[in-house]
Amino acid sequence: MNRSELFRRTDEVLREKSADFRVSEERRIAALYEKIPRLKEIASELSGNMSRFMNFAFSGSKSEDEFNFYRKKSLLLQEERKKILASHGLPEDAWDVHPRCRKCGDAGYTEKGLCECFKKELSALTLENSGLSSDYKNKTFDSFDLSYYTRPEDREKMELTLDYAKKYARSFDKKKPNLLFMGRSGSGKTFLSCAIGKACAEQGFYVCYVTAQDMISEFEAEKFGKASKGGGTERYFDSDLLIIDDLGSEFATQFSESVIYNVVNSRLNSSGPMIISTNFRPQELSGFYHERLVSRLLNEFLTPVFADVDVRELKKLGHGS
Repeated sequence: MNRSELFRRTDEVLREKSADFRVSEERRIAALYEKIPRLKEIASELSGNMSRFMNFAFSGSKSEDEFNFYRKKSLLLQEERKKILASHGLPEDAWDVHPRCRKCGDAGYTEKGLCECFKKELSALTLENSGLSSDYKNKTFDSFDLSYYTRPEDREKMELTLDYAKKYARSFDKKKPNLLFMGRSGSGKTFLSCAIGKACAEQGFYVCYVTAQDMISEFEAEKFGKASKGGGTERYFDSDLLIIDDLGSEFATQFSESVIYNVVNSRLNSSGPMIISTNFRPQELSGFYHERLVSRLLNEFLTPVFADVDVRELKKLGHGS
């Protein structure tokens, strides 16, 4: 789904949930009236009194006595209902059908903008649509284990990188710098890029995570008119944050490099933040890609430092905590 589809689907989800909630509220009121029949009678009497008052108001009559009669009757009925509810340990508004979200009345927005209920649903859909599948659900900042970096200098490097990643996600906006995660396989690059992506998606930002090969395959499928998964290649250009994982593992062709260059260059021109991870070091990038792409990667991206530690290998060996 693209951005507009995410908002449309979020609105649909909220409407569906609000409708279901209203049905449950109506059932609750029906059960309340069955338990305390007098409450239903009061509701009917209040409705009838209001109808008669409206007829009086539109009749042109200016009788103060009649006005006070309707007003007094309404107040007496409301007071009786209040006492009945209190005697059963129920709140004063227990008789009313409530909206699912009392902040916005199920509109999805307030005078301040999008309501928290809308943002929550949008975040969930964004995360589901981001490409950060269930395989990555445990890759969070809290689960990033520093104990595998046993040498003091490695630990210090990763503490600084982890802290920077947290700050990057916490204050994310479209002015954030691009990040190039370089280092050996298993050093934590994918883990931290996923953690950042997940944290940003949970804030409602439109995040797209993809491996370099999957992205190229999708452009290839689009080129030959085949259906592609994930809502089309436009999300690589209009997402708030694009994460390209494992750059350099793709099949090296002229087409694959042109795809990567086009995406990177387009997002640089539109100031769309990216996080790209690769096992290559700078000199290896230069030997694998054309100078025009390498120049953008090395000069337009910040490069947080990753320790030269293969955590995956250490886990296999049973090292660490």
